[in-house]
Amino acid sequence: SSGINAEYGVMQRALSICTRHDLIKRYLSPSSLLLQPSRHKSTTAGPVVLNFQDTKAAYASKSTSEILRAQLVLKICSQSWIVDNNDKLMKVGRVLLPGFLFEKLMQATFYGQFVGGTDVDDLRPKLLKMQEYGVKPILDYSVEADLGGDSSDEQPEPRIVDPIFQQDDISADRRKHKIVARTYPYKGEESCEANLKIFQECLETAAQVCEENPFAAIKVTALSKPNALLEGSQFLVLVQGLFQAHSTVYDDTIPSSINLEYLPRDVMGARVLLNQRRMTRDHFNELTRSTSLSDSEKDDIFSGMKPDSLNRIPFFKFRENCMPGPPQRPLYAALTAANILQPLTSSSLEALNRLEERLYRLAELAVELDAKLLVDAEQTYFQPLIDLFANKAMSRYNIDKVHIFNTYQCYLKGTPSNLIYDMDKSITCGYKIGAKLVRGAYMEQERLRAENLGYEDPIYPSKSLTNSCYHNMIEVLLKQVEVKQAEVMVASHNEFSVQYAVERMRQYNIHPHTGGIYFGQLLGMCDQVTFLLGAGGYSSYKYVPYGPVEAVLPYLSRRAYENKGMLQGSQKEIDLLKGELKRRCWGMRA
Repeated sequence: SSGINAEYGVMQRALSICTRHDLIKRYLSPSSLLLQPSRHKSTTAGPVVLNFQDTKAAYASKSTSEILRAQLVLKICSQSWIVDNNDKLMKVGRVLLPGFLFEKLMQATFYGQFVGGTDVDDLRPKLLKMQEYGVKPILDYSVEADLGGDSSDEQPEPRIVDPIFQQDDISADRRKHKIVARTYPYKGEESCEANLKIFQECLETAAQVCEENPFAAIKVTALSKPNALLEGSQFLVLVQGLFQAHSTVYDDTIPSSINLEYLPRDVMGARVLLNQRRMTRDHFNELTRSTSLSDSEKDDIFSGMKPDSLNRIPFFKFRENCMPGPPQRPLYAALTAANILQPLTSSSLEALNRLEERLYRLAELAVELDAKLLVDAEQTYFQPLIDLFANKAMSRYNIDKVHIFNTYQCYLKGTPSNLIYDMDKSITCGYKIGAKLVRGAYMEQERLRAENLGYEDPIYPSKSLTNSCYHNMIEVLLKQVEVKQAEVMVASHNEFSVQYAVERMRQYNIHPHTGGIYFGQLLGMCDQVTFLLGAGGYSSYKYVPYGPVEAVLPYLSRRAYENKGMLQGSQKEIDLLKGELKRRCWGMRA
């Protein structure tokens, strides 16, 4: 169509301009083309321009009937009223059709489009065919837990003082809100062990069906009770607040290997990077003045944190000493006894220790299978604890090779500081970082909750700022990828973002297949990106849910709400599918 041709022409001209001119804005911004010439001289001549109109390459793996189904399903999903009422429509379908007919209808339409299969035997032929065309799977066993409410008998009320972590009707039952993705109701520790087993089986399945670099995705909330996650996340934020109140910003703290030049002022605003701050001995004395610690005990604690040559300590060393253990740290005991820091309840502490042990069991299995584990991002009131445990797993299991990836949501204002802090820590402590970059999936829920509880909206106010953050985080990570100290999953359906990453890989001489950059899109969507990348030799992946039809339908319903914006904007993909049908039927080019 003329619209597609025009958009593609703009992308080609943008790349051409950016590779010819050196005088481009220093900072990427939403008003710029978001493509800068690299200081690194590529050995490959000319930019890599991906032709997202190449329907023959995009749909080579699809039969004509599969293309017709994709066109029909995406057209239906582009209707807002259908997405908004999809759960009600499915209930009506169940009433009108006998069970086996309803299941056949789902397999012929939505389930068949967006789900890989019912089990390993059903998956295997489809995934092998996909890999023939250069596309590998990220497996996610997508059976929902029982839809009853969370068990309350084993969940004492958490000690919450920060409004961000207060329970409301949104966080108390995340499944009541259409905009929320899959959740795991807590039914006791047995349910957590059952979820762990599902994740282990998913990893084993990925290793069986994927020829190289198998991936599986997990949610940390499936492995512990929500109240413990809330209380633990609040504790971490309180510790960070103590550090920020008793530290100073310095200019010499960021490793030169981190591309800070790519952090634009529109994304950062007035925020200071966490790893630009350092706590001095004077700060530490001020913090502990009202505690029962003696001067010699303070000396021992501070020197035990191994300050730098200027007698300063970074945040991660301070946080380590504020953790409750086991074993319990003297600083934690002193700060909590003096009411400077609120202690974790024994119930939450026990639950979080079990969570950490479960995550390590998964990480050890990933290492044993030579697989990769994607730790999904979740709501902001759980994310501090998820970040902590994901990075602890990285520090143990990403020494020689990247097995653990944490997910960074680029629509969050705090993402630049968090990601750079995690990178800095990985450099300092000698392990590799795995980062999956997404834009984010909980926008409506997060904004509604912030408004209800009266705290700052954690999400950027505009899509352009989110886009700017996304591209800048790619830039920040590229240097570490170049020196084999990081791997990145570019999880995006945005063609420009994919084109941007591909061009920067060329300029950094990062190998398309073995360079540590992976690209991921959801099964059933954006084939013109995934299969084009696979055909070009890039590490291209589809996020493949699987499970029995009836058990996966609640997951599909939540995915529809979560990806409502993308589905409504799928007209371009529908046009490409029409073009491929024309090409096959009449030999016409789209």
